[in-house]
Amino acid sequence: MKKWNKLFGLIVIAGLTVTATSCNKVKDGKVITDTYDGNVSVTSTGANAGGDFTGTGDNGVYAFGWENNKSKAEVNFDITTPTGSLNFKLEDADKKEVLNETRYAGSNDTYSGVSLAGASGVWTVTLTFSDFNGNGSYSLSPID
Repeated sequence: MKKWNKLFGLIVIAGLTVTATSCNKVKDGKVITDTYDGNVSVTSTGANAGGDFTGTGDNGVYAFGWENNKSKAEVNFDITTPTGSLNFKLEDADKKEVLNETRYAGSNDTYSGVSLAGASGVWTVTLTFSDFNGNGSYSLSPID
């Protein structure tokens, strides 16, 4: 009888652990981190995600989930700012970094390219702003 009680207890604990960890999965469009003092607007999610951002000398991080059912992403973003920078990072569904690009005021302010291959599923998009004063936009599309 004691063996069955222990076995039952282990099964219950295992079930609760699986339930708790599955609830923590990031979903498409869900904001993960928002410490940015400026404004980020995610205007679309899913297959063709995009949005805009503005700032007035602001700092912080804005991260959200993006559903990518392919192995790569086509990424476009630009900034118009007299000061500061924007770092744009993508992590695949396995949390492997597949893109990390920064654009600075006074230099090339546009990025257009393709990420490294990664695991399909919900990817993490992270925008890190440093002394950002201006505006910009981004777009993401899944590709093979």
